[in-house]
Amino acid sequence: MRRTFVVADCIRPAGYEDRLKRVLHDLHDGLGPTLTAAVLGLRAARDLVGRDRAATEHLLGRLEDELYGAITDLRRIVADARPPALDEAGLVLAVRRYAATLTGRVPAEHGPLRVDVEVRGELPPLSAEVEVTAYRIIREALVNVARHSGARQCTVHLWPLDGDLHVEIVDDGVGTDGEALPTVGGTGLRSMRERAGDLGGGCRVEPVSSGGTRIAAWLPLAAGK
Repeated sequence: MRRTFVVADCIRPAGYEDRLKRVLHDLHDGLGPTLTAAVLGLRAARDLVGRDRAATEHLLGRLEDELYGAITDLRRIVADARPPALDEAGLVLAVRRYAATLTGRVPAEHGPLRVDVEVRGELPPLSAEVEVTAYRIIREALVNVARHSGARQCTVHLWPLDGDLHVEIVDDGVGTDGEALPTVGGTGLRSMRERAGDLGGGCRVEPVSSGGTRIAAWLPLAAGK
């Protein structure tokens, strides 16, 4: 006797696709940069262990704290909450803290990397959506700079203009050989564009004439209010 099994279609709750998209973005843009910084830290510890045991132990202690923080981030993503760093420090200081962590771990063959964070004018109060989106875009951009560009200098600019929060990340790395980056790039570039677009803004990636890359995003300040 042949048995026939009928599998009913899974009924997905309203908003399922949007929720799934948001979780995938948060895993890539939230946990991704945190784990990348940890990997760079482990490489730095490996290079340091034969020269300075005390410094190595200190670095490994920091990495342990950061990985516990990644676990907290994962739980936050599941609970659909905002990054704790923004609640603790606000956007500008949170970006500066992440930049300081990342620059201390750039591989020796790339040379030292300096990241400056500059605010033009006074930022108005930001909605949670705008603040989180700006933070995610900046972190993803800085990871790309640290891992791929070979840059020595990077500057993050933030300023309000004509109803938008403008975010700009400029580095002096290898750039794109004078060619504009494609509209659809890798996962990180695509994620940045989608995040900005979800708020009604945009994100552009382009070469710098003197060498390097510029990422520019604009996010409507009214989004989420």
